[in-house]
Amino acid sequence: MTNCSKPLMVEVASTREVLQKRVYRLLRLDRASNKGGELESRILPFLKSLGDVALIGGAIRDLARAGREGFASDLDFVVHGSSHSGFHRVMQQNRAVPNRFGGFALSYGQWGAVDVWHLEDTWARTAGLRRVENLSDLLKCTFFDWDAVVFDVRTRRLTFEAGYLERLRLGIMELNLEENPNPAGSIVRALRRAALWNVRFGPKLTSFCIRQLESQTWEGLVARDRRVFGSPVLAFVDPEAVYRQLRTPTDVAGRMVSWPVPCWDRQLQLPLDRSEPTSLSPIGET
Repeated sequence: MTNCSKPLMVEVASTREVLQKRVYRLLRLDRASNKGGELESRILPFLKSLGDVALIGGAIRDLARAGREGFASDLDFVVHGSSHSGFHRVMQQNRAVPNRFGGFALSYGQWGAVDVWHLEDTWARTAGLRRVENLSDLLKCTFFDWDAVVFDVRTRRLTFEAGYLERLRLGIMELNLEENPNPAGSIVRALRRAALWNVRFGPKLTSFCIRQLESQTWEGLVARDRRVFGSPVLAFVDPEAVYRQLRTPTDVAGRMVSWPVPCWDRQLQLPLDRSEPTSLSPIGET
């Protein structure tokens, strides 16, 4: 299959060690002194005062895909190993803004809104869909498999499932946890990634998108895209071509995958908005 996307300045992390070094640099853990920037001087010290801290989802995914140069995600953290009630009390005292799915947003200058969850408030757990007791359990709680990655700041352990980096290298994204209360938001987010990142979809994500396109109106999805994200994408995508591509999968590395928006001519002109919802919340407006 032809790959018509422009090569990234930094290649997909080839090994766990390479990705771990990228996370270290983002969090300034590669330095002898953690002083200077807002992340190391304000954000992490505050979160560490609440319990053990883990970075999750999109930030690590972006570092894996394209290093710091390709970083376009919010920072999403999970606090664990501490009092659930104490966590909520401190969030309220600091006027953190709650979202509808158990997390809180903290405002910082350089990083904007930093989202933080207590492990016990993970949406898949509170909805009764997943058993969540340890950080590794979070790998089953994201909608996209590309977001299923966790870095424990204290132990410096990076956790993802076998084949994770290979799926990123092949550009194949799959559905991980389908259940969520906002399927329209899910397909909008999926198709944005298909266009902006030239992503191919695995069988489960392909089937999900076909079902949603048969039950949703394209006009409604375009309107949602405009409302939720700063840079609309779906208004510039041909819905008939998307549907046709989803219905004609091809074999890539032994897997039948679809290519919903191949070679989109705008894909390198628009970044993926940092307003994307966090990976532990259902897809859509937070």
